[in-house]
Amino acid sequence: MQDLFTYFVDYIRLLLAPFGLQAYAGVVASIPFYAFLYVLYLIVIRSIKVSFKKVGAPREATSGTVFGVRLFFFTVALLTLLLLVDDDVKGYILAGGALMGTAIGLAFSKALSNIVSGIYVLLARPFRVGDYIRLGESEGIVLEITLNYTRILRLDHTRQFVPNSMTIDSRMTNFRVRIDDYFDERGQEYHRSIFDDDDDEDSRFDNAVDKLRFLTKGDEVYRYTFDIEIDRTCSKRAAEAHFKAVCKKWESSFIIPPEYIFWSSTATTETFRFAFIVANPKDIFSLGQDFRAEASAYPAK
Repeated sequence: MQDLFTYFVDYIRLLLAPFGLQAYAGVVASIPFYAFLYVLYLIVIRSIKVSFKKVGAPREATSGTVFGVRLFFFTVALLTLLLLVDDDVKGYILAGGALMGTAIGLAFSKALSNIVSGIYVLLARPFRVGDYIRLGESEGIVLEITLNYTRILRLDHTRQFVPNSMTIDSRMTNFRVRIDDYFDERGQEYHRSIFDDDDDEDSRFDNAVDKLRFLTKGDEVYRYTFDIEIDRTCSKRAAEAHFKAVCKKWESSFIIPPEYIFWSSTATTETFRFAFIVANPKDIFSLGQDFRAEASAYPAK
């Protein structure tokens, strides 16, 4: 096989000799190999995405694996190119690669910053796919995490692509909490029946799975908070009576009754912070917004 390839390279060299391009015979002869390598790359990438999706792997794991495979194929292609060309051409390639790398680094410093930030997100995991987060001026459910950006499903059901550099530069809130830790922080005892009303009706296998999941991850929920400002000209007593009535009305809609506290004040306004807990972050889009709208309809005077 090696003799056949050498014969093919020599033949290409003879064809390129009249043009003074015989030094590039190895590159031209390797074009079929690169075509095969590209097809193999597409097949491997597709297989990884399909396999990871079938086993339910998180999307950040898929993105990280795909990035590693791309890096591997690029390395194979580059090393093959350096092996096939003459020494003089190798020098040109290495010098050109250094210049191109410098140019790309200067031109795409922001993109490289996003990639570094993406690696940080994948390793540190301040949030994961499925979490409800507030990132700067954006908030919603995390749909995808790549090396360049994080895709968020917002309250209006639009999809926003947030550069990963914002995860470092912006204030970020992850509303996912372990409900047992939440109760412990408040000095209260947590009973799992609060979270799982049908726990007694589950099979032994389901109970064993639930206990194993609880030991490793706990019961994870989403405690969402929002603020309501009232003007100082409004009746604070009437507003608080309205807030209490709304929380009482909605107490059966959430895992535990919603609550509110006095948060802050200015010369013209007073702010109250509300909180409710749901098991599914999508409930923040539906139940949460209905509750928020009703709580905001406080008496004007």
